[in-house]
Amino acid sequence: MGKRNKYKVRADGRRETTKTYVDFGPSLYCGKKHFYGKTDEDVDKQISDFEDSLLTAGEKTAEPFSHYAEIWCERKEKELSPSTLKGYKSHYDGLISEFGSVPIDQITPQQIIVYLRKLSAQGYSQKLLRNRKSVMHGILDEAVITGEIKQNPCLNLPEVKGKATEKRSPASDDDIQKLEQVKNVSNYSRLFYFMEYTGCRRGEAVALQQKHIDRVNKKARIEQAVVYRTQIPEIKLPKTVAGIREVDLYDNVLEILPEYKDPETFIFFPEGLPHETALRRGIEKFREEYGISATAHQLRHSYASMLHSANVKAKDAQQLLGHSSIVVTEDIYTSLEARHKAELRDQINDYVMQSRLGRGEKESCPKCGNTILSFPDGNPFQYCPNCGKKLSKSSKKSSEDQEAQ
Repeated sequence: MGKRNKYKVRADGRRETTKTYVDFGPSLYCGKKHFYGKTDEDVDKQISDFEDSLLTAGEKTAEPFSHYAEIWCERKEKELSPSTLKGYKSHYDGLISEFGSVPIDQITPQQIIVYLRKLSAQGYSQKLLRNRKSVMHGILDEAVITGEIKQNPCLNLPEVKGKATEKRSPASDDDIQKLEQVKNVSNYSRLFYFMEYTGCRRGEAVALQQKHIDRVNKKARIEQAVVYRTQIPEIKLPKTVAGIREVDLYDNVLEILPEYKDPETFIFFPEGLPHETALRRGIEKFREEYGISATAHQLRHSYASMLHSANVKAKDAQQLLGHSSIVVTEDIYTSLEARHKAELRDQINDYVMQSRLGRGEKESCPKCGNTILSFPDGNPFQYCPNCGKKLSKSSKKSSEDQEAQ
């Protein structure tokens, strides 16, 4: 007579058994658990290993998320520029606030999805959600490297949609006119004017020294940028390798650039580079004093708009702007082209409505500002229908109509 099997034999030949646990181990585990194995001994081992894991579950707690976040941050400090690292700070702080004290091995894909959906519901952009998830992924990778978790729960997560990122617009015509009027009144006005007509990033313009200016050939050599890891300014390479370039200095720009004997003198800060807070406050004060709303980055887009209007090819514009990829330049050009087409459409629409159909807003009431001052066929009212003010222009038809009424 053959040996009896301890556990049920499945159709595929494997052994199977089920055990129900009630308040088992320090974690007081409750539930039904299925065990499978090729032999009875395999099933016994599965049961033994599972129960041992429950009995020792309270003996060792995984390090919290914040522990691996600090490891990630230390690694990134060596790999990234201070300005780039600074851009990650809000993502780092947000993740610490949400997951900081949670043991790393207890973070699940579902928790991450719920968190991202919460940010989406609060109106955060698609770009922010993508970057927040990227930082989360990097921090969890640190736990994978140490063996604390076997798989990163950020892997293969479905994308959570956020608010579409608004395209940065160029500086307004009003701002450009204001800058023209005050272009030479202070170091900050000269800084903004220089950025407007060279497309330089703020850090690149701040770092410009006398030795970088070639007045004979009307060029400026962009080979460094100011960054702030703390309050103290640091000189680094530009944002990308492509950022090392020569920019043209047009006559109007040369007129406002001061000259110094010492080649090491900073063009816009001859007394030395300011601390971060001083630079930020100086820019804010300048913009507020002269009513300029444009940011440094909008001035960069304004320069790109000027290149587009001058029919400069995207490839040439890429070099002038110092973009590492032409895709970035083409994206800006595409946005500008769409804006140009919209303006052209409105221009033609105004012509058709006013000159061809006589349905435009040709005047407004001098008393209340009402602009609906004519009949559908284009004949003007004698009196404003809103306030009763007598209007200077009226037609025979409108007078006859009012007398009939």
